[in-house]
Amino acid sequence: MPIIIPPTPTETNVFWDANEILDFARIEFNDVQGGLSGQDLSNDRPYTWPLLNLCYANLAAWLEDSNVESSTYEEAVVGGIGPDPNASSDPSAQVRLGYDGCYYSTAAFDPTKKLPFDCLMPLEVSYRQTGTICRFVPVKQHLGGLPQRTGSWGPQYWEMRKNSLCLTGFTQIVDLKLRYIPALPLLVQPTVEPFVYPLVPLARCGPALAYMVAAEFAEIRNASNAVRLRQKANEQLDIISNRSSKRENQVDQRRRGYGFGRRRRMWL
Repeated sequence: MPIIIPPTPTETNVFWDANEILDFARIEFNDVQGGLSGQDLSNDRPYTWPLLNLCYANLAAWLEDSNVESSTYEEAVVGGIGPDPNASSDPSAQVRLGYDGCYYSTAAFDPTKKLPFDCLMPLEVSYRQTGTICRFVPVKQHLGGLPQRTGSWGPQYWEMRKNSLCLTGFTQIVDLKLRYIPALPLLVQPTVEPFVYPLVPLARCGPALAYMVAAEFAEIRNASNAVRLRQKANEQLDIISNRSSKRENQVDQRRRGYGFGRRRRMWL
């Protein structure tokens, strides 16, 4: 049987780079009389890239608030976090893991154990004893203050407070596994040729971001097409939201069959 050679991979539109988004925004704003590089919204204008990053941040916040899974979740393991010295005698002892280090109830401080620098918000926290290959045990999230520790040697509850992950005290060295929403990096304009423009790491969101940039710039300039561009941006956001909702609503449902006699199925 002959071997079929797979086709050569082609470019996709899953991720757009920053220049593609700006090109599209320039087209919609009608700023391409002299070419795609534009004039009012050209890449070398001092306000173009800050405006792009502003719309990029707004889009990322909208996606998160709308529960759209365009932004990939991250996982990280912070290993070798020591126990709180007071945990065995004081059930109210807590450990606080921040971006600058790990704090204990005894005012002790370990600067080597930190939250991931891009951790915007933890979603799930689990632990295991350091040096083992045991499975990670989930830690329950508790809002409104942590309760006292009851019996278990490991952390039982967590909450995010003052930009730190706060945990109930534990009595052994643990590894923490964090699943979290990452803070997206800024889009930086390249300055050395050949220019390599950064990809926007939001899947299938290029058109929405381009319309948002065009609408924002049009509103700043009081342009006549500002309302139309804002409507187009909202339409793209609706498409993203509807697509995500349809996936969430895809539930397998089997129609209950009919039966007769003693084995007849009863409708409850």
